[in-house]
Amino acid sequence: MVVVAPVAYRAMTNHLLEDELYAAYASGVLSPPMVLLIDAQASMDGGAARQREDAEAVTGLLLENLGPAPVKAEALAEIFSTIDAEATQSTQPDSVPKDVSSCPAARAAGKAIEELLCLPSVVRDLALDKGGWSFAGPGVRTLELMHHGDAKAELIRMEPGRSVPRHSHNSQEFTLVLAGGFSDGRDSCTLGDICVVDPGVIHKPVADPGEACIVLAVTDGPPSFTGPLGWIQRVLGR
Repeated sequence: MVVVAPVAYRAMTNHLLEDELYAAYASGVLSPPMVLLIDAQASMDGGAARQREDAEAVTGLLLENLGPAPVKAEALAEIFSTIDAEATQSTQPDSVPKDVSSCPAARAAGKAIEELLCLPSVVRDLALDKGGWSFAGPGVRTLELMHHGDAKAELIRMEPGRSVPRHSHNSQEFTLVLAGGFSDGRDSCTLGDICVVDPGVIHKPVADPGEACIVLAVTDGPPSFTGPLGWIQRVLGR
């Protein structure tokens, strides 16, 4: 994952990510979890979508100005083979839009499935393929979407007034609010806001009153808990 210069704390409300991240996205060097974060943000924020498009356009121009690179003789045949395979796959039943009623997670989740259906499609489609929410504390549930090396993308759902245990990270944490809102004693974030917390910062997000808060959280390292949970974490060596 590309990491930007650390500061003591940042919570960016209705703010775009750094240009370096969009450039890395366009260049294809971001981890899949970070790509998911940027795509989800772009689907909710026109400004983010435009910045992503601008980065892709600039990268395209740079590639056009590069000299031709040698390709192996069988490259064209491999391209046509890939196209044929994708065309065949597109006719299979699994390419048909999901019938939510047939998804085991949908039948079991009840009201929770309605919340998932309201999420950006890039997040929703991943979530519907998973096995459902996992218990992470009173009023808190998590749903891992993808893991790539140390990078992870997960949904965190907090009931109104509930909170994630106080913790810090060994890496940056990017949090995009998909429903509701939260505050952590420093800043408040609502629908569409994105919060960046740097390594070593200890915080405790608490869901706002009213409705459940659902966020997309992306990190490239596990959280480090404080208090009793931190003691347990150290004993277990995690």
